[in-house]
Amino acid sequence: MDESVFAWLGPVYLVAVSWPLTKIDLREHRLPNRLVLPALPITLLGQLIAAWLGSQWLNLAIAVFCSVSAFGIGLLVNRFANLGMGDVKLIAAITLALAWFNPLAPFMALLLGFVVATVFVVAQIARRRLKMGSSVALGPYLLVGFVLTLAGQF
Repeated sequence: MDESVFAWLGPVYLVAVSWPLTKIDLREHRLPNRLVLPALPITLLGQLIAAWLGSQWLNLAIAVFCSVSAFGIGLLVNRFANLGMGDVKLIAAITLALAWFNPLAPFMALLLGFVVATVFVVAQIARRRLKMGSSVALGPYLLVGFVLTLAGQF
């Protein structure tokens, strides 16, 4: 058995909770901790097992470093640009899950998520369904970017 299969625990969990997270965020503009936070220990456990079995400690170190960095940057954006804390935690979880496989994958996922969100928001403003400065649920777009990046990696 390929030991890196354990590194898939996090991505599989995130895919499994993507639909409930999307529904809740669109309806309530929040990403509940009970669904987002388990992604971190589940992903880390899978990666620890994979690193231990396959001596892939560098992959683990890169994934953790990228996730901690993304969380730190997210905290700054939360403080100065009103990014929600649920989004910050989701970004950290997505980064941890993807960086194990490719350190550039989290950047691609976030870029795709923000591009899809921007296209949607601009279209909604043009149709006069949103106003400039309106609050938008970002989680669904982050998850779209995650799923598209995950699919494109493999």
